[in-house]
Amino acid sequence: MKQNITDLSVLELSNLIKSKSISCTEVTDSFLRHIDDLNPQINAFCDIFHESAVRDAKLADAAIAQGHYSSPLHGIPIGLKDLTPTSGSTTTFGSKLFKTNMPEHDAILVERLRKKGAIIVGKTNTPEFGHKGVTDNLIFGKTRNPWNLTKVAGGSSGGSAAAVAARMVPIAEGSDGAGSIRIPAALCGVVGFKPSFGRIPDVAGPFSSTTPFFHNGPISRNVHDSFIFYRAMAGEDHRDPFSIPTNSSQPTKPLPPLNRLKIAYSRKLDYFQVSADVENCLDATIARLSNLGYQVEEVDLGLGLDVEECFMTLWRFKLSSTYGGLKKNELHLLEPTVQQLISEGNKITPAKYGRAIKVRERVWDIISRLFSNYDFLVCPTTSVPAFDIDKESPRRINGIEINSLIGWFLTYPFNLTGNPAISLPVGFCTSGLPVGMQVIGQRLDDTRLLQFSETIELENQWRS
Repeated sequence: MKQNITDLSVLELSNLIKSKSISCTEVTDSFLRHIDDLNPQINAFCDIFHESAVRDAKLADAAIAQGHYSSPLHGIPIGLKDLTPTSGSTTTFGSKLFKTNMPEHDAILVERLRKKGAIIVGKTNTPEFGHKGVTDNLIFGKTRNPWNLTKVAGGSSGGSAAAVAARMVPIAEGSDGAGSIRIPAALCGVVGFKPSFGRIPDVAGPFSSTTPFFHNGPISRNVHDSFIFYRAMAGEDHRDPFSIPTNSSQPTKPLPPLNRLKIAYSRKLDYFQVSADVENCLDATIARLSNLGYQVEEVDLGLGLDVEECFMTLWRFKLSSTYGGLKKNELHLLEPTVQQLISEGNKITPAKYGRAIKVRERVWDIISRLFSNYDFLVCPTTSVPAFDIDKESPRRINGIEINSLIGWFLTYPFNLTGNPAISLPVGFCTSGLPVGMQVIGQRLDDTRLLQFSETIELENQWRS
């Protein structure tokens, strides 16, 4: 082949596999070798399934030889985040507390990916319980950014984003409770898609995944591959009462002509601080879209800092309700920040929780009204490009103090609403690191969001 196997997209690989131009075993071997070469430096994978991946690839080849081709994911190596239960291997959640945890059953999305013929080559690194926007933990250490090994990969799906960016897998699964798919996608220069809440059945327990909304979705090198992966995972399941069908009786409304498509542009979602590096890159992208004929209007949404406090209240409450009953010796196994969040969550009063729900309702109303006038909303994904791996998350941007835990990414408001959102690579900052643009669609308008994102991708010619 003229191209390295590991440089090919899911679509390109699937066409070669389906036509028998290349075997599933050959593809899997190539990616496993690439993982073995690069993972010691990047630390994207915390567990690599050499034996089972090769075995499953041989079974995939045997199925094709018998005329059974499952889907475009048949024989495609994938990574799964270490928050996603996977039978037959440990799922640690990045926590010493679960260092030897061996789930008895696959998550629903894992069941579906296996049935589609995907080859699981390993689990990707995550911070403890996915609690922050960078990827490191007390078991496996830090995941590094493939563009610059001295920089963070983002989080909490940092292992998945780094693995995709470094060509260790063509696609990987991530999860997103505050931006954990979109943040690392932006910092690693890949595509990260958070579908509408309910599109993909929950992995952690449906009633614990609504406050805020917890989503699973794909991280890929292009939008079309994300669509393939999303469709494989999506769909209703009786085990998740909030799951919804992928196919509606109503066909997807087509995108309007380019000159009638209305885009709302928010430079900073009203209250975030955004670095000049990121803002300049986004402005250039928006200018290109305007020059192409898109109707782009800059908007103020009416959001405020109370949205940050609302989210932090719900996030603390979620952690404390799950882990607040741990014994002292168990709590001491957790990272200090997680211990602090649990302690703060234990002190939340019913009145404070109720106020957070009211703010959440206001955010929903604001975003819903926006989509009565616009097709899509765009804004930065993160306020800053990837920062030094040995330093803390930013505490100040533009000289203004921010919440270092969540104040540097513009993603979590859409975990309050459940809207579909995607991060697309749109350029580079002055230091040569990738910058991501977030595109948000109306709830359940996932297909149109992906279609629009693909047009942006083509205009930006990122892959070249």
